[in-house]
Amino acid sequence: MKVSMHNMELDSEPQKEIAIAHQAYDPFKTPYEVDDQAFPWYDTLREQYTFLLRYAILAPSSHNTQPWKFGPSDEGIAVYADYSRRLPVADPGGRELVMGVGAAIMNLRVAAEHFGFGCRVDYNQSGDCKQPLAFVRLSPPPSLFPEEGAPSQLFQAITRRHTNRNPFLMARLPEQIVTSLNELAGSGTASIFISRDGALNQKVADLVAEADRAQLADSSFRKELAEWIRPNYTHKPDGITGASLGINDLVSVVNPWAMKTFDLGRLRAAKDRNLCLEAPGLIVIHSEDSLLHWVEVGELLERILLTLTKNSVQCSFFNMLTEVQPLRTRLRSLLEISSWPQVLLRVGYCLTEPAPSPRRPLEEVVLNAPSVGNRRI
Repeated sequence: MKVSMHNMELDSEPQKEIAIAHQAYDPFKTPYEVDDQAFPWYDTLREQYTFLLRYAILAPSSHNTQPWKFGPSDEGIAVYADYSRRLPVADPGGRELVMGVGAAIMNLRVAAEHFGFGCRVDYNQSGDCKQPLAFVRLSPPPSLFPEEGAPSQLFQAITRRHTNRNPFLMARLPEQIVTSLNELAGSGTASIFISRDGALNQKVADLVAEADRAQLADSSFRKELAEWIRPNYTHKPDGITGASLGINDLVSVVNPWAMKTFDLGRLRAAKDRNLCLEAPGLIVIHSEDSLLHWVEVGELLERILLTLTKNSVQCSFFNMLTEVQPLRTRLRSLLEISSWPQVLLRVGYCLTEPAPSPRRPLEEVVLNAPSVGNRRI
């Protein structure tokens, strides 16, 4: 039996199976329930590499836009930036978009290592946005089932990492964690600045509040932000839910409208300033401004986030300060750092569990996704 949809004829049975699969997909649960024991060792390399992407899509991105596409092949995975999901007002140059793709690449690196695959990343230096941003070249492990070693703690953190926008406890960060974070930058060109200085953090908090007021006074910024804010019971697999902002179910329904309609800059500035002041630590990742530098920042960012998650440390982003260029310049001067601030994080401990962010189904981000039966995966 055939049915017509949008001038196309589709076989009703496969279409029915796809509809059932989508009904069963919960964007808040299904992506985080990926089981490494289900790795398809007996399938093709392309299908094995596609399985690794279940971890890549759990990377963070600005407004949870998830701006990536992947092209798996027998040689590895081509990683594309999806510029159709760019934020023209908040991120006109695509800086944060590219950092999000870099974070997904880091998850791929960690997942590949966990399953025993050799991994080398080749970066595209041409600047052609139609070409892959990077190619993750993978080589199979020497044996079908690699020997069990020590469990990868960073790998285990991928499905547990969430942004926590709740207030943090006043407990200090242990020196051991600070040392381990400082070591992550290694020999790369991106650097880390960590502040536990209350007086300095107060000045940063004042800049954060100023950035909030500047952005939310702009109606075009509010409109763009509102387009990515979701009610708590949304079925959309992207964007920021009210729950992740600490907003209850009823208020979350009207929050997009309120955000678009009213300038709430003073309220948000006061809240964010307090969150910044009360955080045990602030982390700034800084580098030069170029495409490949942004990719590197994204990879370093995700390694920092996974390391924090492994140590039960929570974090959230204060990137409004890097999105307003005059304030970004002032932050660079205040911190006396040698390159441009790319990411500002507050870190600490929290008794309130963070709400997970939704994720798009894998088939939406995989080019020419392989099929299982009549259903794309």
